[in-house]
Amino acid sequence: MDLMSLKYFQFVAMYRNFSKAAQHFYIGQSALSRQIAKLEKELDVQLFHRDTRNVSLTDAGRVLYDNCDLLLRHHDLINRLMAAVKGGHSGHLSIATVANFGSTITDLVKLFMATYPMVNTRVDDIPFDQLSDSIIHGVYDLAFTLDFAVPHNDQLARVPVGEDRFVAVMCQEYPHDFGGVISTRELLTQPLIVPRHIDPPFLRQLRLAGQERDIPAAAGIEYVPNTNTAMLQIDLGLGITFLPKSIADGAYGAQQYRCCELGDLDTRFQTLLIRRRDNTQQTMENFVGLVRTERGGRRAPR
Repeated sequence: MDLMSLKYFQFVAMYRNFSKAAQHFYIGQSALSRQIAKLEKELDVQLFHRDTRNVSLTDAGRVLYDNCDLLLRHHDLINRLMAAVKGGHSGHLSIATVANFGSTITDLVKLFMATYPMVNTRVDDIPFDQLSDSIIHGVYDLAFTLDFAVPHNDQLARVPVGEDRFVAVMCQEYPHDFGGVISTRELLTQPLIVPRHIDPPFLRQLRLAGQERDIPAAAGIEYVPNTNTAMLQIDLGLGITFLPKSIADGAYGAQQYRCCELGDLDTRFQTLLIRRRDNTQQTMENFVGLVRTERGGRRAPR
């Protein structure tokens, strides 16, 4: 059924006059009459009683008139929904991250959800070492991860989100006081507890320094399954671990832990948003645009 013919019918029925309906649409009366005749042929019913003075609805015409407004409104709704999908204002977006990445990530997701409330936004906490694969294999649209953990893969596009650095973290009761800054030599004499999925460049530098100085403790770094296990052992006073400063300041309170800068190691890194290059859905493009806009006004943490 041609929707424009249905609109013509609606206004003829409302005015009870072909001439006034034609004027409403700025078309000739004969052209309007042809459209109504075409609609009657398509529906195989007569819609109007016509004489030289009056136009009135038949029973079939009245049924159509009583229901055509609903049909036309639903058509307009579908058009608006399609326009919203095309513009990324509705649809779906799936995001992978880890729960303790800090407020920068949650703030971005909250802002996106407030800006695009019709988008069904799903955020899942998955293991850190699965973040990149989840994008490569198309399980999620976007993932937040750290630069050193992203493999060299032409399928992946990278968008910087923020800068951070690792700090050494220990419990408040830890027996050694390093005065806020700890050196490589001091680190190599301490028990170090590291989640096995985390291997930033500074840890490789640390291991190499231990080998060069023939310090056995460097080879005795204990690798544990995840960050929660590392923090459990830190709570027990069993050693020192390393966390991004934003996470150490946020997820793990300063009252319970002590943080030390690593004085002679470069522990800086970037937080990245990654996506597949061939994923061009508009909801994702809108999220990436929001990240770039927000990043333009954000300073690196001190």
